[in-house]
Amino acid sequence: MTRTTAGTRRDPHPAPPWARGDAVVIGSGIGGLLAARVLLDHFDRVGLLDRDRFPETPAHRSGVPQSHHAHGLLLRGREIIEGLFPGIEEDLRAAGATVERDRVPFQVVSPFGPLPLPPLDAEFSVYSRFLLEWQIRERLAAHPRLRLLEGTEVVGLAARPGSERVTGVRVRHRGADIDAVSVLAADLVVDASGRRSKTPDWLRELGYGEVAEETITSGIGYASRFYAKPDGFPGEWSGIVVNGRAPGNPRSGLVLGIEKDQWHVTLGGFAGAAPPTDEAGFLQWARDLPDPTVYECIRIARPLTPIRGYRTPVNRLRHFERQTRWPAGFVATADAVCAFNPIYGQGMTVAATDALVLDECLRDHADPPRGGVRPGFEREFQRRLAKNVAAAWTVAGGEDLRWPGIALHGARPRRGGKAVRRWIDLVLRAAVADPYLSGRYFDLIMMMAPPATMLGPRVLTHVARAAITGRLGVPGREFGLTDAALAAVRAFPDAGDMSARAG
Repeated sequence: MTRTTAGTRRDPHPAPPWARGDAVVIGSGIGGLLAARVLLDHFDRVGLLDRDRFPETPAHRSGVPQSHHAHGLLLRGREIIEGLFPGIEEDLRAAGATVERDRVPFQVVSPFGPLPLPPLDAEFSVYSRFLLEWQIRERLAAHPRLRLLEGTEVVGLAARPGSERVTGVRVRHRGADIDAVSVLAADLVVDASGRRSKTPDWLRELGYGEVAEETITSGIGYASRFYAKPDGFPGEWSGIVVNGRAPGNPRSGLVLGIEKDQWHVTLGGFAGAAPPTDEAGFLQWARDLPDPTVYECIRIARPLTPIRGYRTPVNRLRHFERQTRWPAGFVATADAVCAFNPIYGQGMTVAATDALVLDECLRDHADPPRGGVRPGFEREFQRRLAKNVAAAWTVAGGEDLRWPGIALHGARPRRGGKAVRRWIDLVLRAAVADPYLSGRYFDLIMMMAPPATMLGPRVLTHVARAAITGRLGVPGREFGLTDAALAAVRAFPDAGDMSARAG
């Protein structure tokens, strides 16, 4: 089905007078949705294409199998999305998002122990990726200048022979004759189709050569399940992550609060150590985490779904900015450019910052006298995007390299990478008893501050003080739950036979 909207609806984001033409976005994940929202400020009409048929309610869809696994929207991502869609937090709450208060939004158990993070005294909401994606898509589908094309597969780029410009996309509609390919014309095509993007193949077909890329084969595997949060569970935090401890324990675990007072639980492992998907194996994996909190949570929680496994062995950075030639009328963004190890929760937030880069670059290349954008926009965007993702890629890649057997292709380990990892370990060893350092590290992983802040003078002073006073690696508490809360949780009865109670 093709969803369009009535042109009589009020335009919440009227295009500026100089905006002209049509833009098309390939892919309606978070990256594509946010790119489409930005394009509505710069083009008369925007088409949003996806192979999937969209659910009528917040639910998983076949084209996003990873939505069965926990996705964290970092604080920076929340800020950006609220800026692009004012009032969306209220809409998410109306759609079922759980409202929390006086809790730590996300407890971090580092390799050296839990970080002393303060609770927020303001209300905040927690929700799943598929609820967020559904809410954004519903807002866009109601926009009078956006056309949502479901069941539409892009099979290539359209370009005139001998031209240096992409003029649209070649598409095939699901359910139609396999040979029935048509062309959807556009002044700008944005590829946001994810880590399986065909852009390198399409560029090669048009004569633009090979695309340089880096890959890190981290061998990540994970398994996930949804649970009903137990009544009376001690309310210290809304979510918790237990990190692995290199090199001996590659297991990690995450409990994420989402809508309707549910928990989204994901267990993960590095370097080929994937958690099992059977009942006993899943529980044992949680029991073997460095911290018992995740195990104690799922031991007492009622499962709502089966256990689902997934593997994302290769993480990829495509260096489109290095191409000696690039077609006008075409750019790539989000996971189509840089697909991270998902265990660090950066993907949705980096996609949001990519959308800001797209907006900024379009504004800088606006051509009011003639409408549209000035020449050179596309290459400049890919250069700016490369800078935007560089820090997150370096942080994620550096963490991956803690584990033995990690393979890199297309690049060598960053110079000084080992020294940086040793310094972060020092910071974390001090942070387990230092709220200031815990806050700075939390800002880093929430993408509210750049990596350079970890080398600031106050950070250096706090680490030195911990070393002098013998407080390195001496946590203020032992586990992700306080002793009293852990004792209370251990007094809960087991949830019973999980396989029989799962939905």
